[in-house]
Formats: sequence, C-alpha cells, structure tokens
Amino acid sequence: MGVNVHVERNHDTIPGLTIGQLGGPMYELVNLVTRVLNETGEILIDMGYPNLGALVVEALKEGAKAKPSPDGSQELEAVLERLVRAIPSFRDMADVDGHPLFLIHAIAIRFSSISPPPFPLPKTTQTPVFTDNVLPSMLIHLGVLDLSASPELASLFPGAGSAEKLEPLLKSYSGSESPIKVVSQEGPIVTTNQAYVLRAAAIDACELIVETAHSLATVSDDGSLSWLKELTLPELDMWIWAIAKDRPDYRQLGRFAMKGTVFF
Repeated sequence: MGVNVHVERNHDTIPGLTIGQLGGPMYELVNLVTRVLNETGEILIDMGYPNLGALVVEALKEGAKAKPSPDGSQELEAVLERLVRAIPSFRDMADVDGHPLFLIHAIAIRFSSISPPPFPLPKTTQTPVFTDNVLPSMLIHLGVLDLSASPELASLFPGAGSAEKLEPLLKSYSGSESPIKVVSQEGPIVTTNQAYVLRAAAIDACELIVETAHSLATVSDDGSLSWLKELTLPELDMWIWAIAKDRPDYRQLGRFAMKGTVFF
C-alpha cells in the first residue's frame, strides 16, 4: 500500500540506540485490509473461483433468474444475498439494543463503454445510500439529523445544526474560489452501537429527502422543480459525497470515526 507501518523509539537500556517496530497510525488499517484480502482469497480458492470477479458474475446471473420486480429490488437482493453469504467482509450488520441492523451495501459495478453489458445487471435506482461516516456526519452538520434528543449521541457533535453554524453552511457556493488545501477537523470516536445508529439514521433521512423531493416536484406552477421527480437515492448519495469533498467549508467539517472496522 506504500504507507509506513513502522515507528522508531529509543532503546530502553542502551543510550543512543534507536529501534524500529511495527506501529503507527496506519498499522491498524493495513492489518485490517490484509486480513480481509487474505480471508477473501482463501474463501474464493475453497469455492473454486479464480478471483472475486468470477463470483460477482455468477451472483449477477443468479440475480437475473430471480422473480422480476418493477424496481429491480428482487434481482438486487438475490445478488447481494449471494455475495454476503459467501464473503464475511460484506456482512455489515450489528445488534443494537436487541434490534438487528443490516447495512448491506449494493456493489457499484461499471463496465466502461461496454453496451450492452456482458452479463445482466440489476436496477439500482432504489438502492439505499452508501452510509459510511461521511453521509451521517454531513447530515448532522447540515441540521438534517438532530441528535439532541438522544443522551447517547447528543454530545458527539457539539453545536452542529445550530443556527449560528448552519448559516454559513447553507450559503450558496459558486465553486469559483481558488482551490485551498483543507484539512478536516477531527471528529468524535464512536462505539459500534453509535456508528450503526448514526448510519441507519442517515439511510432513513435520505429516504425521506427523496420522498419529499418527489412531492415538491408538482408544487411549482412553472415546472421549475419538475426535475425533483426523477431524483434517486444513488444520485442524492453522490451529490452529498461531492459537496462534502468539493466545498472547502464542508470538507473541513469533522467526520466521526470508528476503530477496527473495514466497512468505512
């Protein structure tokens, strides 16, 4: 991965001697990625697949055999079930206060300019948003998710969503400003339960945003909002991600972090 996973420290008993050992801020991440790659490779070999792509292709073909539905959800669920059952690292789920939460993400597949694609692809317009740590954090900063009523979450983002902090964030952005290198502020470290609750809340919030957008499409007499009728969850997902990266004031907003996870 081209990152440094060693740290240097002074020897405990020999003055002037510096020794190197495994560690540093990237060491945990490298270990997590290495474990996932090795585990996935072993599973693929045991199942007789030459690579992950071969498993995905088979899953797509199985999805095409599922009972069709207007929005493509049945086909997509069949694909996801095949992949999740095979690869443990796709099992993004947890038990929160006795309630199971499943945040399984659809896998984005692109085939350049190949048309038609070499194998069947399910519709993804109704796919839930990809909820990592960016989406929920942005929705909190922009006042969409209100944590004030939750004793467990209220203190994670002090002042987020307040009128004082919202006013500059809701101003229009032309994108003409000179690019500035912006470092994100350090966000809170959350527990597993907190992370899953926040991520699940982001999924629900985005569903409501799209639902509201569709209802607003017919409000204006001049048809200026008619484009909202076509808004999909994946498009909303990509837009939030884009502004979180492109606007300097949004880019510096802190995102929460969770240790020991491979899902984001």
